[in-house]
Amino acid sequence: MNAPWRALEAAEESPGAAVPRRWRPSAVHLMLGAVAVLAAVSLAAVAFVEMRPAGQVELVSGPSGTAYVAPSASRPTVVVQVAGAVARPGVYSLPPGSRVADAIAAAGGYSTEVDPRAAETELNLAAKVQDAQLIVVPRRGDAGAGATGAASAPTSGSGNSAAASGPINLNTASAAELDTLPGIGPATAAKIIASREERPFASVDDLVARKILTPTTLAKFRDRVTV
Repeated sequence: MNAPWRALEAAEESPGAAVPRRWRPSAVHLMLGAVAVLAAVSLAAVAFVEMRPAGQVELVSGPSGTAYVAPSASRPTVVVQVAGAVARPGVYSLPPGSRVADAIAAAGGYSTEVDPRAAETELNLAAKVQDAQLIVVPRRGDAGAGATGAASAPTSGSGNSAAASGPINLNTASAAELDTLPGIGPATAAKIIASREERPFASVDDLVARKILTPTTLAKFRDRVTV
């Protein structure tokens, strides 16, 4: 009786039978794989650099011993000067959209000479900084020292003539006219102008409602202003 499986066993045991070989990567394949890995690492490094926050700055020495932060050549920045009662007065470069609070923080924050009440009244920490802006943190004993505008407006010395010609209109007065009011410095004048540009004042009391002035400061010149 014939057994068909015998023929199969004989074929497997035949010395001339071909044994399939497994595929193994050649040197060319290994080299191409290494190049692909290096390319992926390079792309990841480029992506990491591009994802860094805008406005990276570099601290360098400035004139008269003040700190100066040089802007990165490849990033848009806003350059401001921080003076007054801060730990490190100087010129700083900040990312666009930064606030007055960010500029003060870059200067090391308030120093021990700060006048907290005046700083709260004259500085709008939430305001966005502008290029070439001067930010002066008031010291104790200073009168109207805080300035948050791009440039401090000079006093015209015409306070008496302004008072004689009638009340000052908060919606149309210049920074110099507002600066003639008692208790109003360049910074507060800039805050009044910025607030009215967003929304005109409907009454004098809006100065208090919008937290630009305290009721005590407004009482000093209430009869000299109008809307």
